Amino acid sequence: MVTLAANKVVPLARMLYVPKQGFRREQLVIEASGPYALHENEEHFVIQNRDCCRAILVTVRAQPEGDR
Repeated sequence: MVTLAANKVVPLARMLYVPKQGFRREQLVIEASGPYALHENEEHFVIQNRDCCRAILVTVRAQPEGDR
């Protein structure tokens, strides 16, 4: 697995932008300490903090095509 973002703090009502680096949404493995929403645009995966009261800690990994 490739780590795209490690232990990033996402404050209340904020977003974390992670470059796609050629990966697809289906390849992502996301670990978060609270609720989040995942969106994407042409260049980034966008992880939005959906917790009502606190920041969350997020790690994003991607599984390459051949590692399934």
